[in-house]
Amino acid sequence: MIDEWEHRIAAFWTAFEASPSDGDDIVRELDELAAASPAADGRAYFERACIRDSTGRTADAVSLYEAGLTAGLDPVRLTRTRVQMASSQRALGHTDAALEVLADADPHALGGAASAVHALALRDAGRHDEALRIALEALIPHLPRYQRSMANYARLLTES
Repeated sequence: MIDEWEHRIAAFWTAFEASPSDGDDIVRELDELAAASPAADGRAYFERACIRDSTGRTADAVSLYEAGLTAGLDPVRLTRTRVQMASSQRALGHTDAALEVLADADPHALGGAASAVHALALRDAGRHDEALRIALEALIPHLPRYQRSMANYARLLTES
């Protein structure tokens, strides 16, 4: 039953990505799918938050992300929630809230997306050296050479 629901959610997002819309009808469609979730955890809240973020309803997304966290999420959705909620908080001008959400996030999660949002939030907070350090540290594992040097340069940005 849950596998069928997950398949329907995946199909929704595939169709949405192929032909994005920001109308109320697409939000209603996802809400109907979410309401049909047989799961007792927070995945329906997560999906409802995502469509609101994707359609420019960022302020509405945050409370749904929070509800998903409260209800419990699988590891993948938990990671995505932290990154997306922090990004939403940042977009709304709530830099401290964004940084708080990211405090427990894996910096390498989602290909470094957590670090990217973290660096942007630090920059917004006027903490430019910390932002650059986070961005460099996210890049280091992908460098074919100079990893040790870059790690030292990044560290020195925030050491006195």
